[in-house]
Amino acid sequence: MWLLLWVVFLSGCAVVIKDGEPIPQRERERATGPLRAYCPSKIETVGFYCTGNRAYSNLVQAGSRVRVYSQSAGKSITIAVHRRDDIKGVCVPERFESLLGKAPFRAVLEVERCGLDGNTVCPPVIRGMASWYGEPHHGRETPYGIIFDKDGMYAAHRELPLGTLLRVRNLKNGREVEVKVIDRGPFKEGRVLDLSEGAARRLGMIGDGEVPVEAVVLRCGD
Repeated sequence: MWLLLWVVFLSGCAVVIKDGEPIPQRERERATGPLRAYCPSKIETVGFYCTGNRAYSNLVQAGSRVRVYSQSAGKSITIAVHRRDDIKGVCVPERFESLLGKAPFRAVLEVERCGLDGNTVCPPVIRGMASWYGEPHHGRETPYGIIFDKDGMYAAHRELPLGTLLRVRNLKNGREVEVKVIDRGPFKEGRVLDLSEGAARRLGMIGDGEVPVEAVVLRCGD
């Protein structure tokens, strides 16, 4: 029983929710209504410290505003938490050690805002014009919390929850690529996606600059 519960917990962050129920991956493309990101309101986990000014966790949507309560110290902080799957629990800046106590500490996460801007809904399919970007954005930190690699398989969207996985098809030539939404954009009217240079090369759209696409949501948020 405990093993089953643990497996469900670990897999929960990758579950797509529609009307409160998980959608099996094979049925997501056939869904006609909106998909919803997994957004728990309270999580008990382990806390520790990391260098820098950002907090990271593998348990919440990227950019979520979270109250981190230390059960050991009886104190809390509220901070934006970015996504890193290699962080098992929550890692907060080490400047808070004097308040939250020695690591590791028992932590309770209370999610005050799910995701960067509270967006938790994904349409099943997105259609429209897509562009691509590379330099001078290569090497800068993204809202998702990772460094943008122009050769990676990434995308920017104005509203989708960060971490959303898309399968994008170039409607001009039929080529497809899977990308993760890690950025905001495009901000030019009439465009629905901005793809990394690497993804654009896979789609054969470098020369066109802008092409019509269809993007299927494989996972809404992280």
